[in-house]
Amino acid sequence: MAGTRMLLPIASNCADLMALAETELTQPQRPAVQGGVRLRYESTDNSTSLIDQWVRPPLHIAKTYHENSWAINLLTSPTAGLLQDDQLKVECTVGKGAKAALISPAACRVHKMPEGKAIIQQHYRVSDDAVLEVWPAPLVLQSASKLKQITKVEVEASGTLLLTEIISPGRTTYGESFEFDFWHSQLRIYRLGALLTYENFQVHPRNNDVPDWRNWFPTGPYVSIYFLTPQSISNIIEPLNNLSSGEVAVGASPLREGGLGIKVLAQDGLALRKSVLQIRELLIDLSGISFPSALKRAQTFFY
Repeated sequence: MAGTRMLLPIASNCADLMALAETELTQPQRPAVQGGVRLRYESTDNSTSLIDQWVRPPLHIAKTYHENSWAINLLTSPTAGLLQDDQLKVECTVGKGAKAALISPAACRVHKMPEGKAIIQQHYRVSDDAVLEVWPAPLVLQSASKLKQITKVEVEASGTLLLTEIISPGRTTYGESFEFDFWHSQLRIYRLGALLTYENFQVHPRNNDVPDWRNWFPTGPYVSIYFLTPQSISNIIEPLNNLSSGEVAVGASPLREGGLGIKVLAQDGLALRKSVLQIRELLIDLSGISFPSALKRAQTFFY
């Protein structure tokens, strides 16, 4: 009887520990974070300076470095990526005549989310005679992840913008392919205060959304590029569309008020690298602006 009395509380404690462990596994491992970055660039003495900055995890900003008259900042995430209910805000203003670039050298993973979603909000302003390039590493939509993106862009008449977004539909090394729960993207681009481009779509793989993407390149990335420039773009549409091949599909369309939108589906990372670099070369040649070579070198995920 004494042995029985000793075993009963031990068994009860084991059950309690197992229940506690199961509860911990089903709950978020850390509270949601609400962070981001706010940047303002100005032209000073034939160069560009970052004159105002604010940053909060999950983002980290490396020290500004310069090439020619450009200011370049690397944005990185010291955390594992975006988790349930995380919110990330990016605000960037480029003053008249300034030239700035925001790039990231490592992919950002969007993790499994039993409930809720992650939210990314972006707002870019490009003044007259200013140039902004935004070239982040891919967003990787892992299994059971949920992501909402809201992007607003304002560009003045003589401003130049090169905005790139890369989405991976899963981790190819884990055999993931369109196993995320949903991806919602809303994009608004304004020129001279008037709405120039509006995108608003949702991708729910369980509903068999985007069948063309899934059938052509079931594990390959999607790339969206917007190029706004005061230069004429009439002669570049055909060369861009001619970049399509068995490994990549490229579609370019002119915008109403100067510039164009480009959509790319790639077979894999190598095809992605080749096509994005080819597109950049064509756009940079068209703009007549000397973009820093450091931008390409910094994108380590391409190599």
